Amino acid sequence: MVGVMVSFLFVLMTQYFTDYNFPPVQSIAQSSQMGHATNIITGLSVGLESTGPPVIVISIAIISAYYLGESSGIKDAEGNLLAGLYATAIATMGMFASGVYVLSMSGFGPIADNAGGIVEMSGQEEEVRDITDRLDSVGNVTKANTKGYSVGSASLACFLLFSAYLDEVEMMTGQEFKHIDIAVPEIFIGGLLGSMTVFVFSAWSIRAVGNAAEDVIKEVRR
Repeated sequence: MVGVMVSFLFVLMTQYFTDYNFPPVQSIAQSSQMGHATNIITGLSVGLESTGPPVIVISIAIISAYYLGESSGIKDAEGNLLAGLYATAIATMGMFASGVYVLSMSGFGPIADNAGGIVEMSGQEEEVRDITDRLDSVGNVTKANTKGYSVGSASLACFLLFSAYLDEVEMMTGQEFKHIDIAVPEIFIGGLLGSMTVFVFSAWSIRAVGNAAEDVIKEVRR
């Protein structure tokens, strides 16, 4: 259930940041009326800010799956709980379960994009282009959904890969390799959240600059 919910939330978050019906894309469109510079500033800030919600969702998913597994009480010969990693793997499989649906959505993107190009090259009337523009935007969102889903599922799997890597090093060297044990979910999540704050805080700073620039341009035009 954790994996399936993460998959669903990733599609919603990607749609929020890439669909013209929602504020992020509308803010970019509004900035475009001010000129190239404000368009780039707003676009960059939206892109950087979009890293925040997915990282938070992935962090909650990892910690939830891990401790749901631990709560099963399954232990190894030494008495250590070992179902946490297994449950995280199951959550990853839960996210992969919707892969066919997401990939089929991605297949729609190029078809819709090509419709706009064909209409333009064949010299159709402007109202036809208006229709295909909407199709084009839907196609871009479905392609973005696929990319968001891919990144999300990879992030969820990364925790397992790090754990496997640490175990492999210990087996080869015969020594503990846990100075900073990134296989502990809290430490892994701390790294994710710490990396995310750089992007989100940068996005907010850039957006503040963009808002000030837009106000200046409005005043100069007035």
